[in-house]
Amino acid sequence: MDTPGTRTSTGPFDYGPGLAAPRARCRQQGFTLVEVVISAGLIGFLAVTATFFWVDSFGLVRTVNTDSAAIADGRALLERLAREIREVKFNPSSGAYCISTMSATQMVFNKTSGDVVVAACGGASPTNTTHDIAVTIQVSAAQLNLGYYDGTLTPPATSNALTTYVAPSSVGVTQMTYLDAAYNVTASPSALRFVKVTLWLQPPGVQATGTSTVVALRNQ
Repeated sequence: MDTPGTRTSTGPFDYGPGLAAPRARCRQQGFTLVEVVISAGLIGFLAVTATFFWVDSFGLVRTVNTDSAAIADGRALLERLAREIREVKFNPSSGAYCISTMSATQMVFNKTSGDVVVAACGGASPTNTTHDIAVTIQVSAAQLNLGYYDGTLTPPATSNALTTYVAPSSVGVTQMTYLDAAYNVTASPSALRFVKVTLWLQPPGVQATGTSTVVALRNQ
């Protein structure tokens, strides 16, 4: 029996009338300032490293593409020069090719654009039977030039630059070598049978690339 004015406890957590039970202590959530600073530093380091490799890979791709383009350009230029050199006119009267200049950096010769190959090496005024065209191939400074001139073996007054990527002489020499039937170097148009063309190209930012070809003369 309860004593008047007293209250019997009904459970182990009876805190009396008007008293709320204390809330349970919550576990702390989130990161500390030290953890945030360390995480930010790691993320920044990874970002800088990834950016470096990303930029470097793009530079490597550009270099490879430029080098491949230089090799392709060199092959195309050699084929263009080979087509011209194969058409050097031969003079059966003198037994020699119609070439006025045979140097390492310049070759000036006559070719026939018509169907008839005449004995003479050209005239001041080409006619229907003497379709002579003077051709010059010249390496000047860092350019490879090709020019045409109707008439005599006079070098053309103007020529077109085939490329401006010719490598400097300190890297490689773009040159023409004149060979006889036995592949010996010759300076005689009558003994000439082959022309070896070596072409060095160096676009900006890449190493010099050298290609060469040997052109067999015909029209004999």
